[in-house]
Amino acid sequence: MTGATGLIGGAVLHRALEGGDDATWVCLVRCAGVEQGRQRIAARLSRFTDAFTAQRLARKVEVVPGDFTRADIDRDPRLDDCTHVLHLAADTSWWGDERVYRTNHDGTLALARRARAMPGLQRFLHVGTAMICGADADEFVAEDDYPAADARHMVAYTVSKAATETSLAEHFPDLPVVVARPSIVVGHASLGAGPSSSILWVLRAADALRMLPCAPESHVDVVPADWVAETLIGLLTKPTLARDLYHLSAGARGRTTWAEVIAAFEAAEPSDGRRAFRQFDLVADRAVLRRRFAEVFGLDGSLKQAMLRAVRAYYAFCALDVTFANDRLLAEGFAPAPTLPAYLPVCLANGATIVEQFADDIEMFAVPPPAPEARAAGDALAASA
Repeated sequence: MTGATGLIGGAVLHRALEGGDDATWVCLVRCAGVEQGRQRIAARLSRFTDAFTAQRLARKVEVVPGDFTRADIDRDPRLDDCTHVLHLAADTSWWGDERVYRTNHDGTLALARRARAMPGLQRFLHVGTAMICGADADEFVAEDDYPAADARHMVAYTVSKAATETSLAEHFPDLPVVVARPSIVVGHASLGAGPSSSILWVLRAADALRMLPCAPESHVDVVPADWVAETLIGLLTKPTLARDLYHLSAGARGRTTWAEVIAAFEAAEPSDGRRAFRQFDLVADRAVLRRRFAEVFGLDGSLKQAMLRAVRAYYAFCALDVTFANDRLLAEGFAPAPTLPAYLPVCLANGATIVEQFADDIEMFAVPPPAPEARAAGDALAASA
């Protein structure tokens, strides 16, 4: 398993280890040594349980210090004995094209090359994203075998994920690859924002701003992290699967309208009264959003400026109004995801402020440093000035 120290990776380990899974989980972790890696895993698990239990569960994990982007030169014999691979690790930054592509595409192919040396390999479960459909997708996105080559992407992350799926299919037809594409992962159905407030803060920010870039009748396809984790374990371990590609999504039956999201906020926080939302245009009303953001949150400091950039970026995805078909998943017998309004109240019970919760996503929106050649050119220009 890669990505054990991330949100979904932690949810997978917590679900498997706490549930008495007798499998041996071998986790490839970036760390200086085994104990440091184990502590990183324990720190993530502590967001799902108490600190003592997190340490106990982390002791059940085999830690292999390493980097999945260099897995093809990793000769640790514990990797040879793996029968299943769950690849979750990724650079989730929305900017920094070259670095993100190098990590997510080239790195995954390195891991796939290492998987070829696992003689007992039964399944290579690659976790991508449903948003590889691009910005011009139909209202209902089918579980197509391959991403469209001409899709118009809005962020570097989805570009890299789309290219990875294509390259895995082209260069590794000999591997038992199954692709899982989660939609928008928000919160935890029973722990709320405890494991992570990633993207939840966006919903809360929209509620505070009282602004939407789409009609209240448009849809959002959201699923909780614990359901994603349980479904991934099922896809990883089910002896046979009818398909090699699945959406982990709310689908047509579980998707939520923004009107339902607004009503859920009203029910969970009745002291704020009925919400009156303004629909706005992301391009034409750019200055309007900035002014409203400054009124609600302020624009003092780099954190809030980064948060405004992130709000704009997420609003662009909200405006797409897409739903990801999950017929294949349901046909396999997996339970549908709980709807967002059903578990939003427990997410809102966590006490951190919206700005504090944004910290869970800050790395996604950090502006990458310029390339060395760009820095050199800038230095030369400054010197000449």
